[in-house]
Amino acid sequence: MLLTVLLFTPALAGLLGLFVRPRALLEALNLAAFTTTLALGVALLHRVLAQGVVTEWHEFLYADALSAWMVLLISIVSLGASFYAVGYFRRDLAAAAVSPARFREFYVLTPLFGTCMFLAVLANNLGVMWVALEGTALASVLLVALYNQRTSLEAAWKYVILGGLGLVLALFGTIFTYAAALGNTTESLPSFNWSHLMTVAARLDPRLIKLAFVFVLVGYGTKAGLAPMHTWLPDAHSEAPSPTSAMLSGVSLKVALYGLLRFHILTSQCLDSGFSRGLLLVFGMFSMFLAGPFILVQTNLKRLFAYSSLEHVGLICTGIGLNAPLTIFGALLHMGYHALTKPVLFFASGNVHQRFHTLEIRRIGPGLLQTMPATALLLALAGVAVIGLPPFGLFASELIVISGGLAARQVAISVFVLAALIVVFCGFLKHTARLLLGNPRPADRPLTGARPGVAALTLPLGALLLFSLWLPGPVYRLLLQAARVVGTAP
Repeated sequence: MLLTVLLFTPALAGLLGLFVRPRALLEALNLAAFTTTLALGVALLHRVLAQGVVTEWHEFLYADALSAWMVLLISIVSLGASFYAVGYFRRDLAAAAVSPARFREFYVLTPLFGTCMFLAVLANNLGVMWVALEGTALASVLLVALYNQRTSLEAAWKYVILGGLGLVLALFGTIFTYAAALGNTTESLPSFNWSHLMTVAARLDPRLIKLAFVFVLVGYGTKAGLAPMHTWLPDAHSEAPSPTSAMLSGVSLKVALYGLLRFHILTSQCLDSGFSRGLLLVFGMFSMFLAGPFILVQTNLKRLFAYSSLEHVGLICTGIGLNAPLTIFGALLHMGYHALTKPVLFFASGNVHQRFHTLEIRRIGPGLLQTMPATALLLALAGVAVIGLPPFGLFASELIVISGGLAARQVAISVFVLAALIVVFCGFLKHTARLLLGNPRPADRPLTGARPGVAALTLPLGALLLFSLWLPGPVYRLLLQAARVVGTAP
């Protein structure tokens, strides 16, 4: 019952949040739920390594190495966000930036958001997976609008329109996949479990599967923030509370990518061609290409971090699309390192916003290292990590993808990836240097404001540094198994 408990733990915490009154108890419920899911995620890792696949409820719930990897990422980022949210919302309550009702809303919606993400990566049925992804969108859009400001409501509305349109297209793709299965079986209602479809993939209608993947790519690609369907991403991530921004960027985008990968694996198995692989390459490379110019011209701190996510999502899709064992391994490893890096950046931006009451880079800097030394130092370290400098793991995962592409004789694509990374490196370095260095202008120095703590920032950054220097054996073996799940014949 491991998978069942994993699903019901955050769901129960969210439902109890409707009735629990003391604020400290709400915080404790959230922390306890995601601490439990992290422990269960580690247990799932070991069980998957031992058994290969874990199923429950007559295979309604299904966890292979790819699912177990996603469960770990969701648990880690959600726990980090819950820990940071304690001090963050206490400061917001003290400053009357958020009402007690909105405070409770956060602690009800966040565990439900986590539950839907867990269900999306554990559901065997492709239709249930779509429902779970719809659930993540509904929960997160309310969190984006939590502050009830004009800009946050505009961002939430944009998220609803574009995310809803994307999920409708993904639903069409899911229906076409079912039609492809329905037309090639004697059963009146064939199983729609992914594991079953993989066993009959060769008998699925190839024309319908091609059409289905195109719809799913655009649909789930919108939710994952792939260009050119990414336009909701900078608005939603910049207007959401910082703990929610961390979850959106750290894992929610990757959960949508997970859904896309399941269809990619099925499509490749059915067509025995590089159809889906080529599309992933095109959209991944275009996302990397587009991220650089937008990063160069950004003026808002959170939007800068959001466009950085566009680049990293593009790199993951490019690595998968290259379809070499090394590039797939590097892409999955990149998911993990990016999931640990992004919360630090968004937590730091939350501290900065609560102190300066703005996210405009020119109004915050220069001289953040003098006005907020601890936060600025952690922000600088996370910035070094996210642009792929050693000793942080994103350097290794990017190098693995590029070297894997070169080994597969995809020299042009590898050179393009390197060029895109260099452009993003220059843009990010330009903004962070302008923000952190120099002497603060006396007129811009805040005389009053919150003085946020930094403990919640050190935990994910410390974990990132630890796992950058030392990748535990079980995690390494899990990633190898997950890469074999994703790897498809060219």
